[in-house]
Amino acid sequence: MTEVEPGMTRRQVRRLLGSPTQSINDRQFLARYSTRSSLDLRIWPRRNRSEAWVYADTPHTGLATFIHFRRGRVDRVSTSPLPGPGPEGPVDPG
Repeated sequence: MTEVEPGMTRRQVRRLLGSPTQSINDRQFLARYSTRSSLDLRIWPRRNRSEAWVYADTPHTGLATFIHFRRGRVDRVSTSPLPGPGPEGPVDPG
């Protein structure tokens, strides 16, 4: 996988990786990939303006890369196993 770094634009990410498998906002991301106990409902309205792009099988088969954007720029990149039947979420690669 080509390096995606904080501060990159959506256009730069698309040029490197192509179109995402899925695009979700933070509200949808938290609902899908967080456990109920870890949700802080007070942050939802403020964070609803950002977006996460999901790239399945990137960098390897069985993994997903989540690229989080805030104000049109990459804010954070995380990788995790592809979500299965249970609530699995991304982890920081560092």
